[in-house]
This record gives sequence, structure tokens and C-alpha cells, in this order.
Amino acid sequence: MPAVRAPLPVASSLLSLFTDGGVVRGRTVACTGDAALSAALAVSAAATRVGSWLAVVGVPHLGVGAAVEAGVAIERLILAQPPSASREWVTTVAALVEGFDVLIVAPPASLTGHDARRLQSRIVARQSVLLVVDVSGALPTSRTSGNASRAFVADLDVQANTVSWAGIERGGSHITQRLVQLRVGGRRCPVPREATLDLSCVTSQRVS
Repeated sequence: MPAVRAPLPVASSLLSLFTDGGVVRGRTVACTGDAALSAALAVSAAATRVGSWLAVVGVPHLGVGAAVEAGVAIERLILAQPPSASREWVTTVAALVEGFDVLIVAPPASLTGHDARRLQSRIVARQSVLLVVDVSGALPTSRTSGNASRAFVADLDVQANTVSWAGIERGGSHITQRLVQLRVGGRRCPVPREATLDLSCVTSQRVS
């Protein structure tokens, strides 16, 4: 049995939400709400800055610029867009698990519970972290589904909803602040924890 490795680090302002000192390896984190993808990037960014590799799979319209703004070390990032058919998508994710510490995935609507469980078994064996994002609400034209996201049995649930924006209210072209309410709960966090954070500051903070 492989030795248990230290949790993946998170920014210092997120530590109150992840009481294990980071995100425990082998776990699945479900991210929902209109800021689900931003939250997933914020959670994974610190790990990339200390050497972990991040794969983002099946997330439409995510550019390198957005990842940079989230604080991700782009030299340790790959973006993959496999076919949305369940078999090809599962094969791609299963292969990436072997080489990446963190995966952010947006499941296709065709994903089955059986395939989701197989992927989670690989995540546990490899001691990676799987962040499952439901982008169906934020991106209406995407081929992902909230039901597909629920095919995974999450250890943690991260609900991320935007409270306010700054920088565009007077015709500006650049967002300078995004306040997001984060609520972390789930079967590995029986007492939910909440915080309202400026994600533009979170991602630039020191790794803890």
C-alpha cells in the first residue's frame, strides 16, 4: 500500500475552508454555482506553483489567460477537449490521472455512474485530486450537465456564488474584483464552512 502523501496546498485564505491543511489526496471535490470553475482554479492554483501538474478536461471556453489570472502556473497546465461521448472522455481522463496531481473536469451528459466510480478508484489509487465542475448553469451552450456531475460521489461539495463584481460598473473593460461566497461541506466535512473571498486576491496569495 503506497504511503499517504501530504495534502495538496491551498492559498492561506482558503485554509479555514480546508481544515486538513489543504486538499487531501485521493478525494473528489464537486464545485457548483455560477463561480464553480473560478473556485476550482483557485483551489488548484497553489499546488501548481509548488510543482504539481494540472489537467483541465472538457471545460469549454477556458483560455490560458483565465488560468493565469487565477494564479495557475501555466507551465504545469494542459487543456484537453476529448469527444463528448462517454467512452472517449473516460479514456482521456483515466490516462491523465496517471501523470497529473490535479484534474479539473466538466463531465459530458452521457457519463454513467459506473464510469465515474472507475475514475474515482484511479484517483484514490494515484492519490490525485479530482475537481468536478458543473458549468451547465454558467455556460448554457455547453454539452455538460449537472446530472453528469452528480455521477461522481463527492467527498467535498464547494458551492461558489458571485456576490459582486468591480471594475466593470462604469464601463471598464477589466474586472478588478470578484467577491464570491464559498461554502464547503459534504461527507468529509460534516460541519459546513463558509467564507466570502475576493478570488482575484486569493490566487495571488502565498502557498500555505
